[in-house]
This record gives sequence, C-alpha cells and structure tokens, in this order.
Amino acid sequence: MSAVRAPLGFAVHREGRCTLVARADALDWLCENGFAAPAAWRALLDDARGPGRGGTSRAAIPGGPRLVLKQLRRGGLTARLWRDRFPGAGRLVANLTVPLEAARRGVATPRPVALLLRRATGVLHEGWMAVEEVGGAEDLLSRLRRRPPPERAELAVAAEAVRAMHDAGVEHRDLNLGNLLVAREAGGGPRGFVIDLDRAVLHDGPLPLPRRRAALARLERSWVKHLGDPGPLGAGPRLWYELYAAGDDRLARALSAARPVGRLRLALHRLAWRR
Repeated sequence: MSAVRAPLGFAVHREGRCTLVARADALDWLCENGFAAPAAWRALLDDARGPGRGGTSRAAIPGGPRLVLKQLRRGGLTARLWRDRFPGAGRLVANLTVPLEAARRGVATPRPVALLLRRATGVLHEGWMAVEEVGGAEDLLSRLRRRPPPERAELAVAAEAVRAMHDAGVEHRDLNLGNLLVAREAGGGPRGFVIDLDRAVLHDGPLPLPRRRAALARLERSWVKHLGDPGPLGAGPRLWYELYAAGDDRLARALSAARPVGRLRLALHRLAWRR
C-alpha cells in the first residue's frame, strides 16, 4: 500500500496489509482494542443495522466519544462487481478528508475519528470508517415514520442543515431522508445534521442553483417513495422547498420554477418503483 498522509490532528499506524488513520487522541485506544485490523470492525458490524449502503454499529472510547462504525461500500452499478472493494487507497482516504473539510466549512456533520484501510488483492482495498455519534439523534426517515409525526421545527433544522451544506459548497452524492439526523439536546431545541458525506463533492463556492434543485428533487423522491404524497404531515414534500428557502424569496421562486420538471421526473421514477 502506498504511503497514506494523515490529515492535521490524525496519526497513522500500520500492521501488515492494514493502515489505521485515526485521530491522535484516539489512536492508542483503537490499537489496544484491535481496531488496527478488520476483525474488530467485522465483529461489531455482524448485526449492524442502519440506513444507507450497509449497516452501522457503535463503540465507546472510555472517557471519549461514542463512535458509529461502518464498512465503506459502493453504490450504483459498480456495487454489483465490487461491493466493498475500491481501486487504490486514495479514494478511501477521501472518505476521511472530505467530511473533515465539510466540518471545517461549518457543515453540521459528525466528525470522523478513524479510517481503517486493508489491501485486499492487487490494487483493490477495503475500508472501514468511524465517526463521532450524535447523541439522541434519529434519522429523519425513521422519525417521519413514528407517531406522533415530527414538529415543523424538526423538519426545519434538517432543511437548514442541507441549506448550510449547499451554501458551504458541499454537494452530497446520496442525499435522502436516511442521511439526515435530528437530535434533541437536553434543555434545547432540535438540531439537524447531515451524515455520510464520504462521497461528497467540494466546490470552490456555494452550490449552483441547478445542483441545489437536483438535491431537493432527490429528497422529494425519497419522501414520496417511502412516505407517499402528501405523507405524514399532510403538507407533502413541497414543505422542504419552503423550509430550505427560509425566507429567501428569490431562491424560493427559482426552486418553484423548476418543480414542474421535477414532478415529471418523479412520475417516471414512480413507474420504475411499481415494477
């Protein structure tokens, strides 16, 4: 495996075919508990459950944060060939550096703690990721399925997190209701977070309007596919556009102008879901 460069505040530990890149204050604990090799990760992930590509599990660092663990997996057509294999280590290291940069830009996302890389065969690598757990959080899809339905404020903080992400020039490649978290802090209101930024694209400036439209259309498809239209709040996914624009009339008009095309595409997706 070629040399892996640790981000600022992280350190590298190597064992055989494996490279552990971990936050410096967590490296010793992770190594002592076997996380420098895949076995410890696999043992915790055997019964993993969670939204997205594969499940998640949890671990706790004594005196430190609770962690959410997952194995990195491909999406789309390539998943049929190499579900959990990636060519070269560089693509996997981006799973660590991109969320770190997103957090630096002010995006509300759990901070990465560790990345384990293992050279599987030839140039193909496997990877596992650990991020800090957001205490008391629930993904938005699960929250929308529960009774009573979420308050408007819970949806608002999730929409605000997406808007802030786009304003920071971060484009999520798999934005759906399962990748948004809502947490309630003791004595405070709800807070929204975006997760699974490992495949995100970083732009030099705020996300262009067409890409914002595409992201919101993806969220709308996620809502309709899993919850129906209008869904549990009776307002339908159009509420997303209102909360996302948050009083910016110019943005609201621009998003509204594109909705007829988005609804046509949604209708085509509905046909595919019925097959």
